[in-house]
Amino acid sequence: MKVSTLIFTAGLVGCWSGMGIAQTTTALNAEASKMNTLGASQGETKVVDKISSDFSSFLGADSKAVVTGLRNGTPITLTSTAPSTGTTGVTTTDTTIINPPTGKMGHGNVFISLALAKQQLGTMGITEPTPQQLQAAFTGGQITTTTGATTATGTPISSTQNMDGILTMRSQNMGWGQIAQKLGYKLGPVISSMKHTNQNLTTTTSTTTGATVKSHGQVNKSSQSGIVSAGGQSQGNSSHGTSNGKGAGSGIVSASGKVSGSGYGHTHGKSNIVTGSGHSAASGGVSGGGNGSGHGKGHSK
Repeated sequence: MKVSTLIFTAGLVGCWSGMGIAQTTTALNAEASKMNTLGASQGETKVVDKISSDFSSFLGADSKAVVTGLRNGTPITLTSTAPSTGTTGVTTTDTTIINPPTGKMGHGNVFISLALAKQQLGTMGITEPTPQQLQAAFTGGQITTTTGATTATGTPISSTQNMDGILTMRSQNMGWGQIAQKLGYKLGPVISSMKHTNQNLTTTTSTTTGATVKSHGQVNKSSQSGIVSAGGQSQGNSSHGTSNGKGAGSGIVSASGKVSGSGYGHTHGKSNIVTGSGHSAASGGVSGGGNGSGHGKGHSK
């Protein structure tokens, strides 16, 4: 009886674990899909620049080159320099070429690849990888790091770790959940980071396209064409038919009269035209005490 209970409990734990992985993978794929959609709607450059910015502390000056190479599936050429160890003063330059085995990837998969590489190297104490270390993380190889300890003679003790390569595993049709599980990592931090990036991209777009900027920098939330005065205040709103701003510009001449003053007050209605005497010549009237100082003799009809 006890054995049966243990087997049943173990089965439940395995089931819950599988459900957790499936739900996490679903959430990850949803954020990746959203990032791809943002790339299509906002343009390649904007999303590539945002991903490059997010990983600039990890990749340094090579960030955009790495993101672009992963996105297009093209070779990524990175260089590193090392000071001379002799007396010649010559600096040694090494070139490393990373060939993504995954081919072209969507923006979401590029982000996930970088997030997992950053997480993997971070556990090894590497926060700013060399081109060779980044290559090993992506396509496989060995990375040797010092442990911080030394031998009795003062020689640093090093540790070498074999890397399977995140992109290599991905090219072998492994899902991101499988890759993360093999590396011993959780996808939660990756999902959270990607969600933050997507929200930032979405917020930026809404702020940029969802409002009309007035002449002195204020934002007019109306999406329809209102009249903006020289001071930048709204004179009317053809969408809602109500203007709540004060009249600050010149009047409109009606008939043969001249309008030299500016009536103050709130106008209500569509297409309000104030005559020289301060009265509305079209639909709607002046609801405030407009004081027009112009001298018009007639009203146009």
